[in-house]
Order: sequence, then structure tokens, then C-alpha cells
Amino acid sequence: ATSIMPPSSCCKRLWDYQDTPEAKGYALLAMGRGVSVMANVVFNAALLEWAQTAAGCLTGEEKEAAGEDYECTNKIYGQHPLALISNIAVVTGLLSAFFMPFIGVILDFTSYRRFTGILFSVVFTLIQIIQISIGPKTWFPMAILQSIGGFCFAGMIMTSLAYLPEICEAVGQEKHSKYTARFTAKQFTVQALFLMLVGGLSYAFGISNNSTYTARLAMGLNAFCIAILFGGGWHKYMPSRPASRSLPEGKQNCTSVVMYGLKQNFRTAKSIYRQYKKGLKWFLLAEVFAQSSVGALTTLSVVYLHDVVGLNTTDVNFFFLVVLLGTIPGASLAPIVTKRSNPNVAWQISMVCLFITIVTGAFTLGDAPNKYLSFIWGYFVGLNLGWFYPTENLFFSCVLPKGSEAEIAGFRVISSMILSWLPPLLFSLMVSHGIDPKWGMLAMAGFDIFAAFLLAVGTGKWEDILLESGRNEVQGVDIQDAQDVIQ
Repeated sequence: ATSIMPPSSCCKRLWDYQDTPEAKGYALLAMGRGVSVMANVVFNAALLEWAQTAAGCLTGEEKEAAGEDYECTNKIYGQHPLALISNIAVVTGLLSAFFMPFIGVILDFTSYRRFTGILFSVVFTLIQIIQISIGPKTWFPMAILQSIGGFCFAGMIMTSLAYLPEICEAVGQEKHSKYTARFTAKQFTVQALFLMLVGGLSYAFGISNNSTYTARLAMGLNAFCIAILFGGGWHKYMPSRPASRSLPEGKQNCTSVVMYGLKQNFRTAKSIYRQYKKGLKWFLLAEVFAQSSVGALTTLSVVYLHDVVGLNTTDVNFFFLVVLLGTIPGASLAPIVTKRSNPNVAWQISMVCLFITIVTGAFTLGDAPNKYLSFIWGYFVGLNLGWFYPTENLFFSCVLPKGSEAEIAGFRVISSMILSWLPPLLFSLMVSHGIDPKWGMLAMAGFDIFAAFLLAVGTGKWEDILLESGRNEVQGVDIQDAQDVIQ
């Protein structure tokens, strides 16, 4: 007879990291980041509304009453109010693209990894606490803080990712794959629970139609949660580490460390270009464009949903909850497509489908008879994202050269941030010149198509890619375990 695992045993199994404290710490940090992502979605909706109000534009019911032909051309602080959120993403992206290589040097060549992670987390948490005071007189300083907070968030991601290769080395590839799936499952679960909590409390307090009060509630809950999750993750579980890469004699001062590290990054890029022409090189090039698009999706969709579709803050919360629910069947779809092809082809197809989904919604929802039809779009966006991420990670694990895991993993993070500022910038330029936001969504989604095109024309046969990386078979455990854990 088949026994059924009790819920308590299942939960215990999902938190069982077999005496690997770094894995427990990483899980807590991932959960904290998940909470912050959703809280800042709510916060961005309130920022956008205040920018429109300060510019003298109609919002909410007044805008609906003005009819479909209403268009506000007013500016605030020299920018179109719709460009505020995307401009925040531009500043964040530029800061990340410029400083992340230097931070990577600190993580690799010094023993300050844990200190760097704690510093980013503390500054980020303080910013979240300050942003509880958003209002008519404070919204623009809060927008400036939002850019700094976004940069700190990118720094937290890079710092925590530096522990992954060591976790893999400690537990082995197979268990590490299971752990990675659990990290993702926990982050998505916490995001969904947080949105439900914010939505339920805002409804209970009678503030669901007030974006400012809802944003204050979300940021207050966010600050409380991340103080516990980040504090527990760094203080209890994440250890200090010695430098993972040694410096030559005479290069121990700060300037020498930075310059030597940057030169090493350049050598790594040159080595990848020359030695891994069939797989890794093209993966990293595609990563530059794919992640710039997917990373901008959350930010830009808030603007599109609020201004074009007409969703209020509570509606936007529910939209992203539907997106998260859509990732569950998406994660189930990923291994099916991969087994029928290979991770390279499966990732290309996922990006093409994501492009079609984004463009279809962007060009139809503005004229839809009911704004809540956007929730259907949100479900399919989630479906494609649930397919995109595990396929991307599996592809990377297959092209990652043996013996260079830590070095290339850090280089991948930098690659994903290089152009993170460009899709938001294109969106800002379009809306500032009176172009419909749907064309900005198209420009953003176009980066996915270009990434798929690079892989289609540049990569070699799958067998040759595996041979080049020193991996003689497809390690499908990543996707399959991600499916099992999320289900």
C-alpha cells in the first residue's frame, strides 16, 4: 500500500537542508526578497498615482469619467508622470551595470562577502521603513530612494548568489538542484501569501481603494517581514568566507584589488568568447537581453495596468497573485518541452511564447470591454515565466564548464544586469513623447525575441554544446525537481 506523507512531514522535508546552514540562510534571504518585490509593486502603483496627481492629471474614477480620449500631457519635474516608474528602473539599472563588476571583485577577492550582504540588507530595510511615510509632500524623495533601494536589492541578489557554488560543492549537484527548486518554491509561495495578506488587510481596514494607505500598509508589513528574514538569514546561517580567489604578491591594497579583479573579469570574458563558441558564449549574450526584458516586466506592467487598463492598487495586487499562480503549471510545462527537445530549444520557445503573450495583452487590453480580462493575461504571463526560469537555469547548468562554476556563475549575474536599464529607458522615451505605452511594452518584449534569435543562429548542436562544457549528458534534475517541489 502507498502511504501518504502527512503535511507536517512534507513541510519538514522542504525545510530539510541536511546541516547546510548556508542553504537555510539562502532560503530565508530569497523569501525576504520575494516579500519586497510584491511590496514594491504596491508602492510603485501609489508613486505613479501621486506623480499623476502632482502633474495635474486625472486619476481613478475621474479619469474613467473623462472618457477614453482623455490624455494628460502635463509634466512634473521635467518628466511625464507615466515615465516616473520606468525612470526609477533606468537609474537602478545604470547603477547596477556600473557598480556590480566592482562588487563582484569584492566578493571574489576579499573576505568581506558577508559584510557586503549585511550592509546592502540593512540599507535596503531602512529605505523600506522610510518609505512608509509616502504622501503628497514626500512622494518624490521616496521615488529617489526607490532607485537606491533597487540598487541595494541587486547587490543583495549578487551577494547571496555567491554562496550557491559553495552549497553545490558541499551537498553535490543532485541535492543542490533540489535545494534550488525549493528556494524558488519558497520565494513564490511567500510572494503569494504576502499579496493575499495585504489584500485581505486593506479590505478589512476599508482602504483597498486608497493607494497611499495600501502602500503604507504594504511597506510596513514588508519592513517587519524582511527584518526577520534578512536578520535571521545573515545573523544565524550565512557564515563569513575567505576570499575565493587569491591575489598575486604586491596587490593587497584596495586600488590593486579592484583593478586586478576587473582585469580578471575581462580575461574571463575573453576566455569565454574564444573557448566556448557553441554554448556558453551565446547563453550569456542571450542572458543580457532576456533578463533585461523579464526584469523590467514587473515594473513596466504596473504602469501599463494602471494607466491603460485602469486597474487600481488592489486590482494590481490581485493581478500579480494570478501571475504567481500561473507559474505553477508553467513549471510543469517546462520539463515536458525540454524532454521533447533540449534546454536550448525549450528556452528559445519559452521566450517566443512570452513575447507573443506580452504583445497580445499590450495591444488588446486597452480596448477590452472589461478591465478584469487582464487577469487572464496575467495567468498566461505567469505560465510563461514559470516555464522560462527553470529552463534558463537548466540550460546554464549544462553549458557551465566543469571546474569554473563559481567564476562563471558570478559572470552570469553581471551579464544579466548590463542592459537592465535599456527597456525602461525606451519605455520612458516613448511615453514622454506621447507614444502609447503599448509600444513601450512591445519594445521591452522585443528583447526576448532578440535573445531567442541569438541562440537560434549562434549555438551549435546540443551534443556539441555538452561536449564543449565537459558535460556528456543532460542533467534534467533541475527542472524535474522544480516541478515536484512547486506541485
